[in-house]
Amino acid sequence: MSVKPEGYCHICGKYGKLSFEHIPPQKALNNNKALVYTGENAIKRYKGENAKYKNQQQGMGGFTLCDNCNNNTGTWYAPVYNRIAKEVAKSLITDKKLEHGDVVQFTLNKFPALSFVKQVITMFCSLLPLSEVKKLGFDEFLLQKESNNIDKSLFDLRMYLTPFNVGQLMVGPTSIVNKTENGFETIIACDLGAYPFGFILNLTPEIEFEYGTSLMNLFDAVYDKEYSMNWPLMYLERTNDIIPIPLLFKPLPNVDE
Repeated sequence: MSVKPEGYCHICGKYGKLSFEHIPPQKALNNNKALVYTGENAIKRYKGENAKYKNQQQGMGGFTLCDNCNNNTGTWYAPVYNRIAKEVAKSLITDKKLEHGDVVQFTLNKFPALSFVKQVITMFCSLLPLSEVKKLGFDEFLLQKESNNIDKSLFDLRMYLTPFNVGQLMVGPTSIVNKTENGFETIIACDLGAYPFGFILNLTPEIEFEYGTSLMNLFDAVYDKEYSMNWPLMYLERTNDIIPIPLLFKPLPNVDE
């Protein structure tokens, strides 16, 4: 029987044995074997070279949360995310083939908005350093089940649709340099792609990101209150299908042409 690793929980910050956090939750289409490429091996895979990988039998994720935080978030927030992910994935199977940049309208009834966005934040906590989790206030936001108290000026959260045949991406804070008319700008963001959804957590919210649909209004929702949502979600493809590169999407179609 394998021994659980020890470390600091990425939510509560307590040191001890860590449990495996599925990203996304196991019941949200994340219950199959996963081949994990990291570091230099990810680059080799990207170049088409032979690369080593880790065979992760329990699905994608990592040992990042203590048992208490894993159990609580899994009970409070994950079931809503699981249901919505399955509903959207099922509808995408029957819809027409999507092209990069297409926007699909989803109508959701009885949608517990705050629980959904809290599960998204839970997943990002596993990718963030504990110091960043505390700086953003994500720890108190998640540990207090009904709280919607969060400083929305510190980040931007966006959501998109991902292709079925592209590997999952879990990347912590990454610097992306873009050329602008006045020089260069650097966006620091986390990118999490897990079919059918992808999420971008922008830690430089003063710089707008053109991809995806904002989820920031969900933070104003009331816990256990259900809403009707008309959700326009953008379908995004990356520049490489073998190893998805964080925040590197194909250019969006020019709607003015």
